[in-house]
Amino acid sequence: MFGKKVYRYIVDGLTDSKAVLLRKSLSIVSSIRSVAVDVGRGTVEAEATRDVEQDVRVACDVAGVKFRTRLRR
Repeated sequence: MFGKKVYRYIVDGLTDSKAVLLRKSLSIVSSIRSVAVDVGRGTVEAEATRDVEQDVRVACDVAGVKFRTRLRR
């Protein structure tokens, strides 16, 4: 309930420079503990205390990439 969980999202249009900006944008969200962006697969993994989909959507707008969906595994 209060532990950390990994949330995964698919984004389109990632490049190395956009991934750096996306990671930096998500680093200021207090509920996110760590962020991993995989440019080749077009994914963002966030270890967080809650679902941060809205924060990822905003960060995608800032970075200039398109948010596609959340992966549910």
